[in-house]
Amino acid sequence: MTANPQNNSSHSDDVSLYGLFSLFIKNWITLGICGISFAALAGLWAVQQPNIYTAEMVLMPAQKDEGGLSGVAGKLGGLASLAGVGIGEGGNSNLTLAIELLSSKAFISDFIEENNLLVPVMAAEGWDAKMNKLIINNNIYNEEEQKWVRKAKLPKKPKPSYQEAQIIFSKLLEVEQNPKSLFVNISLDYYSPLMAADWATKLVKKVNEHIRQLDLKESNQSIEYLEKLIVESKVAELRNMFSNLMEEQIKSKMLASLRADYVLKVVDPAVVPETKSKPMRSLIVVIAGFFGGIIGLIIVLYRAGRKSQQLASH
Repeated sequence: MTANPQNNSSHSDDVSLYGLFSLFIKNWITLGICGISFAALAGLWAVQQPNIYTAEMVLMPAQKDEGGLSGVAGKLGGLASLAGVGIGEGGNSNLTLAIELLSSKAFISDFIEENNLLVPVMAAEGWDAKMNKLIINNNIYNEEEQKWVRKAKLPKKPKPSYQEAQIIFSKLLEVEQNPKSLFVNISLDYYSPLMAADWATKLVKKVNEHIRQLDLKESNQSIEYLEKLIVESKVAELRNMFSNLMEEQIKSKMLASLRADYVLKVVDPAVVPETKSKPMRSLIVVIAGFFGGIIGLIIVLYRAGRKSQQLASH
């Protein structure tokens, strides 16, 4: 009677799987030691890591009333550009500018300098919730002497530059925009929940104020230039058109002066987070234990392979 190859193959696979299962059962101590060791080491590491809190904000583009100015611009054609008046896409361009500023080196550096954040960004290593104060690394900054003591290689100096601080701060900040709704989500990670919420709020205020000042400056320049055109123009129709343009610029200037949320309007303000967002210690331990178990499997299979080779050679 001829044996069926498929049955033999199936039987061989069953034997192999059973053999592997038996091998792992016999070496459960090795597997357990590897898994527990990795999990324990990961747990020790995770416990030593400081808590990180995330402050979040939801923003929307502030509505900009440009209907009157756009209507006048339709009649004037290229004269609006000649007068130095920006028309049409002011709202969207300001929103794009606001998002770009939040990742701008110069803008973030100025923010750090204005709010005296060099020590919190570059020297802090945790947050003492009971004392309600930052934990400062004494190897970087001496609090008693208020002196930078870190060891740095040239061209860096003991006192970090604002450019260095900007790089670190940018890693704490995340800005995302929904392309459909144009809503902007800002999240800021830090050791202190109070500071995380405070910094996020101040960042948005600075962005609004920065663009407001740019637009006010542009409006003032446009008004000044339009006044000059009105005086110099000898055609009555052109003078009326320039007057209408100047009136719209004055309205824009007034709105810029009065609006608090000039470009980004706060929908959901930053609140002080009550629970940490990082590190996820239990997940770290589980993942480490899983990888430890895989290392244990590799060790067991390696030992079994070596033993089979030795038996075959004899």
